[in-house]
Amino acid sequence: MASTCDLLIQGGTVVDGTGAPARTADVAVRDGRIVGVGRWTDGAAEIFDADGLLVTPGFIDVHTHYDAQLHWDPTASPASWHGVTTLLTGNCGFTLAPARPEDVSWLLHMLSRVEGMAPDALAEGVPWRGGGFGDFLAGLSGRIGVNVGANVGHCAIRRFVMGDAASERTATPEEIAAMQDLVRAAFTQGAIGFTSSQLELHVAHDGRGVPSNHAAPEELIALAGVLAEFGRGSIEFIPRSFLTGYDDDDRALILSMARAAGRPVHLNTLTSMPHAPDGWSRSLEFAEAAGAEGLELHPMFATNRQGAHFTLGSTFLFDEMPSFRDTLTLAPVERDHRLRDPEVRSRMRAEIADPRGRSFVFAWTGVRIETVGDPRHGEWVDRSVAEVADAMGCDPLDAFLDLSLADGLATQFVVARPSSPERQAATERMIRSPLTMAGSSDGGAHLLSYCGADYTTRLLTEWVPDVLCLEDAVARLTAIPARATGLTDRGLLAPGMAADLCCIDRDALASGGAPRLVYDLPAGAARFVVDATGYRATFVNGIRLLDDGVWTGATPGTVL
Repeated sequence: MASTCDLLIQGGTVVDGTGAPARTADVAVRDGRIVGVGRWTDGAAEIFDADGLLVTPGFIDVHTHYDAQLHWDPTASPASWHGVTTLLTGNCGFTLAPARPEDVSWLLHMLSRVEGMAPDALAEGVPWRGGGFGDFLAGLSGRIGVNVGANVGHCAIRRFVMGDAASERTATPEEIAAMQDLVRAAFTQGAIGFTSSQLELHVAHDGRGVPSNHAAPEELIALAGVLAEFGRGSIEFIPRSFLTGYDDDDRALILSMARAAGRPVHLNTLTSMPHAPDGWSRSLEFAEAAGAEGLELHPMFATNRQGAHFTLGSTFLFDEMPSFRDTLTLAPVERDHRLRDPEVRSRMRAEIADPRGRSFVFAWTGVRIETVGDPRHGEWVDRSVAEVADAMGCDPLDAFLDLSLADGLATQFVVARPSSPERQAATERMIRSPLTMAGSSDGGAHLLSYCGADYTTRLLTEWVPDVLCLEDAVARLTAIPARATGLTDRGLLAPGMAADLCCIDRDALASGGAPRLVYDLPAGAARFVVDATGYRATFVNGIRLLDDGVWTGATPGTVL
């Protein structure tokens, strides 16, 4: 090796992302790129002493919704706290671009509803006023701390072409052709992939299914086919029946999209549900069979803690049940009136007792009151709804609704997914599959319901070494997602690669445990975050972004 470097990470235990055995080495960086891994004897402008630390590539989060948050938080916290240096935005078909100026407010309100973001925070914190996909990316360029691979979302594409009819009907051939042109333009302007979803759970602020839910299969296949013209990128898609292992129609659609694109297709998190306990394994077997045909399907696995926090005033969790959805999307006065209606409650009671098609585990014994809006109800905090109902001498649904109504729907609940040997064994199999992607953070979304940004830290601390060795676990967070999403210069510590690095004290590495509520969003809005320890330094493109988890003020990230 020759010549002086800008940064020398000296004497660390290098885990380079390839799966090769860890080794002691220096990592030399010049102009944001790695120029050497080994023994560096020439000079360095800056030396970071990594003795006793792991040195890994920065982690890549394949499924996030930081499209809005990056406008006021360059670090995409808490993702970067957990070693993430590159993230993919715009998943599930939800992006803010391309957009006509008159549609920006509608898209922001849709995002607020389906991805659990405070509307006041979006209104105050997002300066976007409409334009093409490249215009949106230009608004991020030069002011972000992490790297961003931006997907273009189906809902924005559909709304741009069809206007309000995008939420009402299927598209004509002419409209599909216009959508294809918009996807082409987005890829020309920097999009890294195309995303869509068709979950019944995704209901916009106006009470209608989001635009992508109204697309016929031929529309999705046509839009996927645009990627074949570019020979790069990937697709992310969540079909209607993902919880049960994909029905025949969805399987045919996924395979057709993969064939049309000739690119990898990323699917949502494999999940074991009480009404479909083998759904996850059927999904995995489907992906394996597709691989035998030469198609790449990549479900995600979850290593973070599953559960959800919610208030009835802001949640999307009940949108799969018509009586809840139709009521909770009303204006406040009419909404509260309907929540008191015995006939409406009767329908709600019947729907909540039926687990079919529901995307989360729900039992009154597992729903706990976390905070209350009225201090007079403080005695119920930390008690389950079932316990409160017994004390009040009423039905659990009535207790649930009455307590919420008394607090202006501000009562905060938490629903937990208990661990079990069956879930443990299922997760182990998911992790070991070479097809699955580490993920499920949903970073930047569901801010008052969930925070899964610690999946990286938990994979390294809770599933190593019993399920994966350290080297393989690092590869699952770096080189493997880089290849599957088409990032050719990230995910490895090797000469020529971008200098995204984590320096980790393995003995101190830990997730902060339970999510904590902070009020640090624009307009004073709240969100849940999960802390991390052990990340001594995080570098993005050769510049230190975080020092012991604290932002340095640097913005070295780039739009990929």
